[in-house]
Amino acid sequence: MKTYSIGITDDHLLFAQGISNLIANRPDLNLTFVAASVPEMFDYLAQQPVDFLLLDINLPPHNGLDLLTQLKHEHKKMKIMILSMYQPADIGLDLTNFKGDAYVLKISGKDILEAAFDAMSKGIQYFDPNIILKQTQEDAFTQQLRLTKREKEIISLIALGKTSKEIAGMLFLSELTIKTHRKNISEKLGTKNVVDLLAKFKPQ
Repeated sequence: MKTYSIGITDDHLLFAQGISNLIANRPDLNLTFVAASVPEMFDYLAQQPVDFLLLDINLPPHNGLDLLTQLKHEHKKMKIMILSMYQPADIGLDLTNFKGDAYVLKISGKDILEAAFDAMSKGIQYFDPNIILKQTQEDAFTQQLRLTKREKEIISLIALGKTSKEIAGMLFLSELTIKTHRKNISEKLGTKNVVDLLAKFKPQ
């Protein structure tokens, strides 16, 4: 079994200790150091580089993302996992430009952390599912904001099981106009049918 050496850099020692305990239970992971500061981290790395580095994004006066760039330049083979209390969007990070190997939220459980370890060992970039979930919810909400008042009204009537003909009669519009509205709604929300539409739409 291949084993991976790990370094942790986090100024919250209780959090770092919790991760250390998790690592101790995995025979494929070997904890090399725990650093409470950036200078201490660089001292450790100068003595013994590691396979995986877990890096807190908030290490005043340093910025974890800036450190990530520097570390990737100096240790090209080292896999780096960013640990953060913040969603990427909260710190202005576009994940499409993320240079690290994993981004894990500190609120997540050990299963997600272990999944990140497994992904890094296979050379696969890993993002915490809670990040993806939040992004998906925000994208859907943004799409809903693009709907007009009339379109939301029509969706509400569709949810009541009304046909295009019935909706046209209730809103004093032509059936063709209703069908056009439905087509525009589907394009805005990226849905193919009524079931998809109702699953994605949440009335405001």
